[in-house]
Amino acid sequence: MKEKQDILDRIGRRSGMTVPEHYFADFSAEMMSRLPEKPVESSGKVLPRSVWQRVRPYIYLAAMFSGVWLMMWLFNDISGRVGNPSMEDNPILAEGFSNDQFFDSYISNEVDQYDLLEDMYNDGVTLTSFQQL
Repeated sequence: MKEKQDILDRIGRRSGMTVPEHYFADFSAEMMSRLPEKPVESSGKVLPRSVWQRVRPYIYLAAMFSGVWLMMWLFNDISGRVGNPSMEDNPILAEGFSNDQFFDSYISNEVDQYDLLEDMYNDGVTLTSFQQL
């Protein structure tokens, strides 16, 4: 710690970079005096705006509102699904549970995995049909 203080004392804390006095106070006036005069060209003629230039703000506004609407619709749709799923959301499951044979065979009784796989194979379900999904 003593060596660091000695080094800083030997080198000094000034970096050598200084700004002349009143430099920033007179900066803008000095800069304006050094710039060359540029004549302002004004023909007084206004160019007509194209159809796209006139319609563009309204198209951008419509795109913005439609994006916000779609985003709100998506959030509302997602929040509705997360809550309480029902059978109305999946008609295939609803049809399966309404079938008494399916319910009695697979839901109410204990089903052996081998029997379930054998029934699926007999119905035409194969491993390749799952890989295509």
